[in-house]
Amino acid sequence: MSLRPIGDRRPAPANLPALCPELRARLAAEGIEQVFLVQVTVLPELLAAAESPLPPADLCVSAPAGRGKTLPFVLPLVQARRRGAPAAGCAR
Repeated sequence: MSLRPIGDRRPAPANLPALCPELRARLAAEGIEQVFLVQVTVLPELLAAAESPLPPADLCVSAPAGRGKTLPFVLPLVQARRRGAPAAGCAR
C-alpha cells in the first residue's frame, strides 16, 4: 500500500454510501458537511464487518488527534442497533 498525502481533501457525508440514509441525514442535521479521510476509509470496512456472520477482526487506525477516528467506530454500532429496531431508512 502506498501512502499519499491527504492535504485538505475532505469529502461530504454523502460519500459514505454504506451508512444508512437516516444516519447520513443526521450528520448533515448536526452540521457535519465534511468528513475526514480516515472516516471514509475505515467506515466501510467496519460497516461490512458488522454485517458479516464471521467474528470481527482487529483493526488498527493511526491518525493525528482530532482527525475523526472515533466516529467510524461509533456509527456502525448505532447503525446495527437501529437495524435491530427498524427505523426509516435503516430497516433491512
